[in-house]
Amino acid sequence: MDDIAAAASVGRRTFFRYFSCKEAVLFSGGVFHDVADDLDQALTSGLAPVRALIWAIEKDAYGAEDPDDITIRRRRIRVALLEKPSVAAYYRGEVARMAQVVTAVIYQHPEHATVRFLPELVGGLLHTMTLEHLESGETHHFSVDADAWRTALRALERGFDT
Repeated sequence: MDDIAAAASVGRRTFFRYFSCKEAVLFSGGVFHDVADDLDQALTSGLAPVRALIWAIEKDAYGAEDPDDITIRRRRIRVALLEKPSVAAYYRGEVARMAQVVTAVIYQHPEHATVRFLPELVGGLLHTMTLEHLESGETHHFSVDADAWRTALRALERGFDT
């Protein structure tokens, strides 16, 4: 930590004012920067919660443009560092926090908040999609295969009918 603070020309205490731990440096902007705002916008425009979530994730995750070489290299380093238990634990905690934020956004929309468990299911879906993407090792785009999730959700629904 002393080396990092010195390289940044700040004191150790100043470093910890901006970052809760050394792992936080890797994800300084959070896991998703604007997913809550994008999800709220999509829900307000009338998209259904799961479709709105997929749209918000894809819009926020990496953007529409192809990443440059430096961005891809940075993402590969993050993926490699996620093999370290402390980094993986921090990242998983950030993903869980974002799932709670998504749940809270769904609750702000009365037409969806009144459907019991829907906000929690959508938040849980963000959590699962993000961890699945992480484990894939993908570094170019966070693209959600909607058909795979649609199939899984339909199979889950059928499980209640039997």
